[in-house]
Amino acid sequence: MFAYIKGELVEKASNYVVIDINGIGFQIFVSDLAISQIGDIGNIVKLHTYYYVREDVVCLYGFLNREELRMFELLLSVSGIGAKSAIATLSNITPSSFALAIITNNIATLTKIPRSWK
Repeated sequence: MFAYIKGELVEKASNYVVIDINGIGFQIFVSDLAISQIGDIGNIVKLHTYYYVREDVVCLYGFLNREELRMFELLLSVSGIGAKSAIATLSNITPSSFALAIITNNIATLTKIPRSWK
């Protein structure tokens, strides 16, 4: 539904940001890594988005690049992994490092990734 959101960063919290677009504030849940890299309040930012809809929740998840978005989508396709677990994974490992751990069967790296999110 929303490919990306571009606007002024008006708030950064522990697990989400708010981006203002012409007076409408979009709350977008992001990884810890994204929060640390997104920039300062007042900057114009662009996040690729995933519109998440379930029985009891509707929200937006945001990603700094398409690689993160694609990893999030792939993680959601795994049985037992929901949006919170997927974003927790992205908070702790980059998509390229995660892919390398999978390809090389690096169980130690994979088991160190926390599955819970704030």
